[in-house]
Amino acid sequence: MKLSTILNFVILIFFTLLFVNDFFPDTALATMLTKKIILLILVGLVIIQLAFDKGRYKRLSKKAYIGLTLYTVGLWIVLTLLGGQSQIGLSFTSPLFYIIVVLLGLDLIRLSRQTKRDQTEGKAK
Repeated sequence: MKLSTILNFVILIFFTLLFVNDFFPDTALATMLTKKIILLILVGLVIIQLAFDKGRYKRLSKKAYIGLTLYTVGLWIVLTLLGGQSQIGLSFTSPLFYIIVVLLGLDLIRLSRQTKRDQTEGKAK
């Protein structure tokens, strides 16, 4: 398995831990790993990932982008249904949720159109 794949997986785990810590701040996990520690680890991992992939910019595929979007929103929904309440104000009653959903939808439409345009340009050449 490639090092970049492992780093991406570990980044996803710490991102999930950050969400869980936000929704359930009174758990044993939250006392052991505070938000600051998780953020520092995330920043360090992202810096390592950027240094490792230096000069090899890879665009996120459409499937990966959709998967990450669905994962984040799904995590938000599951943690809310489990009785968690976000400390930073992420909730379904918040207008922020609907703004984010609309923006992600628009970005997915933009990405889809760009992919189609790139495919038609590739066929024309």
